[in-house]
Amino acid sequence: MCRVALAATALRPTVAAALADSEQATHRVRDALSAAGVSDQNAATSTVTVQAEEDYMVQHGPRLVGYRAEHSLEVVLRDLAAAGRVIGDAVAAGGEAVRLRGVSFAVEDDAELRAQARAAAWADALRAGEQLARLAGGALGAVRSVTETHAGDGRGPVPMAARAAGLAEIGLEPGDIDVGIALAVVWELG
Repeated sequence: MCRVALAATALRPTVAAALADSEQATHRVRDALSAAGVSDQNAATSTVTVQAEEDYMVQHGPRLVGYRAEHSLEVVLRDLAAAGRVIGDAVAAGGEAVRLRGVSFAVEDDAELRAQARAAAWADALRAGEQLARLAGGALGAVRSVTETHAGDGRGPVPMAARAAGLAEIGLEPGDIDVGIALAVVWELG
């Protein structure tokens, strides 16, 4: 699956105008996503903000430029073959108001992959522990503690940024997604 961060933004002279324009762009984006089969729960609002925008370049202190409203969406797309087209259509529907903040890829249900990674990490830890115990002139004793951390979970952002209208499709290549487990094991030395 891929996660897409989109935002509809508008800078206008009043709060009401900024909110109205940002919401209109958000509705156009949601309509495009809906037409592509994306459910409302997979196009959830992540943030809505309104803030004053000021120009600090003038010599007499800050000058109010207007108000910026932004409505951000977290979109989940499960059909990777169609994801580039769906993202392109959504960005195009929102027009110049839309910002594509990022795309990241993940394995939706990685429980089995994590179990395999955990077994491999345990075998590595056991091999290393036995070798170190032999080098120290002893034998591996009972386990005192085990700490697990997730390594390379594949959820980091894929470098991508776009501000575009009229794109038919955005070329996406998810590549490999790493699922890993790192173990820190403390044994008694016998």
